[in-house]
Amino acid sequence: MPPKPDSPPLRMRLRDPLWRLHHLYWIENKAGHLQRFQPNAAQLRLHRNLWYRNAVLKARQLGISTYVAMLMLDRCLFTPHFHAGIIDKTLPDAEQKLEKLRFAWEHLDYLPPYPTEQDRALACLGALLKQRSGMQKRNEWHPVADARTRLAFANGSDVRLGTTLRGGTLQLLHVSELAHVSVHAPWRAREIRTGAINTVPANGTIILESTHEGGRYGVNYEMTLRAMENTALSELSPLDFRFFFFSWADNPDYSLPGKGHWGDTMAEYFEKLESQHGIFLTSEQKRWYSHMERTMGAAMRQEYPTTPDEAFSTGNDGAIYGAQIALLREAGRIGADFAYNAQEPLYTAWDLGLSDHTAIWLVQYYGGAVYWLNHYAANQQPLEHFAAHIHTWQRQYGHIATHFLPHDAAHRDPHGQSYVESLAHCGISSVRVVPRTPDIWRGINNLRMLLPRSWFHKDTLLQRINARGQKEPSGLSCLEMYHTAPPSPGGVAHDTPVHDAASHSADAARMFAEALSHGLVSPMCYTRKRAKM
Repeated sequence: MPPKPDSPPLRMRLRDPLWRLHHLYWIENKAGHLQRFQPNAAQLRLHRNLWYRNAVLKARQLGISTYVAMLMLDRCLFTPHFHAGIIDKTLPDAEQKLEKLRFAWEHLDYLPPYPTEQDRALACLGALLKQRSGMQKRNEWHPVADARTRLAFANGSDVRLGTTLRGGTLQLLHVSELAHVSVHAPWRAREIRTGAINTVPANGTIILESTHEGGRYGVNYEMTLRAMENTALSELSPLDFRFFFFSWADNPDYSLPGKGHWGDTMAEYFEKLESQHGIFLTSEQKRWYSHMERTMGAAMRQEYPTTPDEAFSTGNDGAIYGAQIALLREAGRIGADFAYNAQEPLYTAWDLGLSDHTAIWLVQYYGGAVYWLNHYAANQQPLEHFAAHIHTWQRQYGHIATHFLPHDAAHRDPHGQSYVESLAHCGISSVRVVPRTPDIWRGINNLRMLLPRSWFHKDTLLQRINARGQKEPSGLSCLEMYHTAPPSPGGVAHDTPVHDAASHSADAARMFAEALSHGLVSPMCYTRKRAKM
């Protein structure tokens, strides 16, 4: 006979959170059928290694958010006055996660068809839990929902949701898809970091879980990178984030039976995983991946990363140069440590801003290829600041043949002086103003055609620290992040590039492509003049 719901053996088992997670809660699976929640391998690994603060980088559909929902419900039911919060990219997304909790609570007493004796005992136990955890209203016992944003229980515990959740105190905070928020609403990502995370005390639990987007920039990247750096620590404090990575290969469903046929490019990719990362995939996994990659294209690395670096190498939706940058990464042309050619001219390409960012690229062009050597950008700095940086480059690399500036550099300020003339006063000569291109997309396409012939030095991947001590995106990251405006609520797509922190460096790179298209760049070798020290 199975133990009764209130029997000592069952009460002993109820003290074990993992046993409760394996036996008490029901979910709806991908096929829309009810099944008892049974943690999979990825969920178990997270549960067994859960820390106070956790940063989870993952592939799609591994069930991490489902696990967190069951964990949240479990703690609310078995810990009086336990307060939890859910943050997602949108309120409807957060409501879906809250609905998972509500669904599991409502089915605590669910009895499946053809029940076993254990099913009957667990259903009786679930009925008792529902009776004790609910709040009486209209002669029914159930949790109370406040405008779909809060789930409250009779023992004083509750779960609330939002898009920032600043204020109050939480014992468990689940932040989902912070990467998406970091790209599409960076101000809200900063609010989550400075507000919501600070609502959780040191002995509370924070779980950040996200499929990454946005490349190597943004709040999610910074926090995930810091968690990755923490893996080198011998001991973590309760305020340190523990890093978890769940690859698509962690999901046994991601396999496709049949004969393994894939192209040379995929074969090289699988060989690189084995030789460089020690990742050995089965033939069925390789077949699944190669078939999915045909559909997903460049987004495959974002949605189904095999390594953390792959996730960080992706751009964001609407990325203007994303496809070109992805191909360059695969070809090993990003972050290369090559020497500049002392026999070829050096150029700079600028994007100008007064109260805004000014960005500069240091470039060489010869043999039909473009070598992006260095990058610099700053905000709200005087002209002398940028001139000083050019002089620093000239001491490091040598004489710069030509400085390409946008058309507005010829405009005169209220004092009757142009930007070109002001640069000359700072010792920067050999300036060429690039004619204005009527259509920005013509210039963008010029750069798109140039990128496949490009190499990016490792110095273009360096992040700069601004005057406020904040990290700015690298030059390469700016090219990856440069994107069009998202579709309007009606689904109408836009083709307007977004003017943000990434656009200035992208515009500066475009300036070089436009200078080349106007015949202003000479690829001929020459003996460079050495700048006087």
